[in-house]
Amino acid sequence: MGKIYTSAYPDCPPEWYWTSGLHDACIEGVEAFEFPFDYGQFTKNKYKYQRNLLVLKINANGALYDRTVREIRFFNYTVLTDHISLKDRKKIWWLSDTLTDHGKYYTLKMELQDFESYPEDFTFEIQFERAETERYNHRK
Repeated sequence: MGKIYTSAYPDCPPEWYWTSGLHDACIEGVEAFEFPFDYGQFTKNKYKYQRNLLVLKINANGALYDRTVREIRFFNYTVLTDHISLKDRKKIWWLSDTLTDHGKYYTLKMELQDFESYPEDFTFEIQFERAETERYNHRK
């Protein structure tokens, strides 16, 4: 199954992970990009090139714990909850998450809330190969 990390009880998580938790942070923007295939980077291993990117723009001013996260980028992602989309939503509130490390890829299961949709509480899950987190320098 792999190693499981949750924001409440981290155990040697990746350096880009928000170990203190993002509860009550707000996702204010979602962007998805598809990249053209780069034959120069393809080395008979599909993990060597970037296929797509999902960017979550975060406003962590109201977060209870980690207020430093400003943007999260997921490379080579696949949405595992096909019936749920984050596009065209105004504000999505982050409740909790669970990160699982499978070796060559991760899965992130996010419990989210959108007061302007039904149901308000929902789960969004993605699989990805790597991630980057952009943080504010000095945030309390």
